Amino acid sequence: MPYQFDSQSHRYRDTETGRFVKVADVTKLIDQEVNRLEVRLKGHARLLAQGKIDTGEFQTRMALTLKESHLRNAAIGAGGTKQLTPTHYGKVGAQLKKQYKYLHGFGQDLADGKLTPEQAIRRAGSYAKSAKTSFFEAEFTSRGKVGFYAKRLLDAQSRHCASCISYQRLTWTLIQNVIPPGVDCECGGRCRCRLVYRSL
Repeated sequence: MPYQFDSQSHRYRDTETGRFVKVADVTKLIDQEVNRLEVRLKGHARLLAQGKIDTGEFQTRMALTLKESHLRNAAIGAGGTKQLTPTHYGKVGAQLKKQYKYLHGFGQDLADGKLTPEQAIRRAGSYAKSAKTSFFEAEFTSRGKVGFYAKRLLDAQSRHCASCISYQRLTWTLIQNVIPPGVDCECGGRCRCRLVYRSL
């Protein structure tokens, strides 16, 4: 992408025009990554259904694909791979630990014959949305280091869990006192909340 991270504003600039990249365009990049991830994860499940790989290989491929995508999204949130710190990697690791736990249960259900091939493919694809959380956490972590404030807003067109409603912040709040979307809520990677930032 022809974007360069501006460390002062913590936003991306278009290298051709010098203008700030719209938040919607960055969000579009994340959504595209999530969509590609869903295709890859479903592909692993199809190979399993066709008998081309076994359950162990399926779980290994799922775990590696999830890890790669979470790291890509975290890098976008942090401002690039070079901006990733041990804190960022720790946040990604915590998210992946949750997904690996779910993946273990997935493997058990497959081994027990509880899922049809179609159900397994759908379930594999459902893991993709979790990668969005790593973007939010990385962006949040980077801005939190330099004293940004944030509002956490609900999407008026979406249904929200009780946790998200309680996490809403309509006034500028020190970022350390705001919960990133998808974190500690029932929505997880499906969270439709958004953050707005400013430096006061």
